[in-house]
Amino acid sequence: MHEDELMSIGDFAASTRLSIKALRHYDEHGLLTPAHVDPVSSYRYYRRDQRDRAILIGDLRRVDVPLAVISQILEGDAALATYQNWWIAQEERHVARRGLGIYIKARLRREGQPPMEIHTRTIPDRKLAVISKELFQPQLVDFIMGSFHELFQWAERNPGLRALDTTPDDPTYVIFHGPVTQDASGLVEVCVVIDGPAEPEGRIVLRKEAEHQEAFTRITRQELEFPHILAAYDAVAMWVTQNGSMVEAMPSREVYFADVIQQPMDALVCDVSFPYVPRPA
Repeated sequence: MHEDELMSIGDFAASTRLSIKALRHYDEHGLLTPAHVDPVSSYRYYRRDQRDRAILIGDLRRVDVPLAVISQILEGDAALATYQNWWIAQEERHVARRGLGIYIKARLRREGQPPMEIHTRTIPDRKLAVISKELFQPQLVDFIMGSFHELFQWAERNPGLRALDTTPDDPTYVIFHGPVTQDASGLVEVCVVIDGPAEPEGRIVLRKEAEHQEAFTRITRQELEFPHILAAYDAVAMWVTQNGSMVEAMPSREVYFADVIQQPMDALVCDVSFPYVPRPA
């Protein structure tokens, strides 16, 4: 390639609004390889027709697109779709962060506000049908809804195991074995209480949960939504630490006693519950 067809790294940087350091960084990650590297000086040279790619990379980085996603955009057959999917995920993340920010401000202003009412109860031995999965927060709603649908279809094929809706006598659970966020996955179990003999099927496994004490607060459909539900988790967890100890083998759970989707926003639908061991009197 003739020298006058190439641009020095300095000239290329100036024409693309990128720094020399950034160009070297993109080369190291395989996003923008120089057209020629001098074997003696190791100086990099670029073709003029590489400018569009360089400018696109720079613009994508200015909106914080990760290098791995940029690589998919540059090399994939669906560059626009890849970018749009990433952007939608960022908007959803921003909404969640904004909601969490509002919740944090509310906590800082909470002095003088009445505390949430905490109740206790004894949960008897129960047999559960369970679908579980390790997942991130964006997958959570689809997984929960799909799993409940699958569990109720299974129960319908096995008459007598339970009522085919959610009631106080036939509750359903979502049990969280750890935080589930955008960046951290956690094991989630979707459970229905059953009574009688049954066989596992597909993703559905059966297990027993021993009798235990439970502290809980009752919340509405509106309060069930993120970030409002965090207040319930915080309130019950604080009460448990003040009045006993948590049960490591039995994580916190949301216990539904009504069909959430069918209820108005101000209807009570769910208990945020923590199994616990009471402190000796």
